[in-house]
Amino acid sequence: MFRPEEIAAALLAERLPLTAYFASVTRDFHLAEDVFQEVCAKAVARAGEFESAVQLVNWARVAGRNRAIDILRTRDGRHVGLSDELLAVLAEEWPRRAEVDAMHEALEHCLEELTPHNRELLRLRYFEQRRCAEVAERMGRKLETVYQALARLHKALGDCVRGRLKDEEAWA
Repeated sequence: MFRPEEIAAALLAERLPLTAYFASVTRDFHLAEDVFQEVCAKAVARAGEFESAVQLVNWARVAGRNRAIDILRTRDGRHVGLSDELLAVLAEEWPRRAEVDAMHEALEHCLEELTPHNRELLRLRYFEQRRCAEVAERMGRKLETVYQALARLHKALGDCVRGRLKDEEAWA
């Protein structure tokens, strides 16, 4: 069960993606902000119903979309925004995009923690797309050393990203 402060923190962390989603429905950023505020107030009032931050954000997305459509219909008598089918696709894709963004942020953080030598190794191999033999020659290393270093880096980065994502999930 979430406390009101935890609900507010979780929703504020997702403010921009949620507001952008609501704006895709309303075509009006200010109205989307109003919808976001209403959703936050409703979520705090329903604090006992949420078991996880993911559930809360998914509920907020659906509740906000429905509220935005209701507002548009009462104003204009009809909804002329995105089709229900397209909104359904967006609703399905949005959580996956958030996961990708979280992984991207975690990877960026983990890359920053690498030594300059290891960053250079990754840059040559993956960003310049050089073969391992070229990387070894350029860095003055044996080919086997480059292979081993890359294997260690893959494992270390994987562990780091998984750890960061697990930490973020614990905070959510």
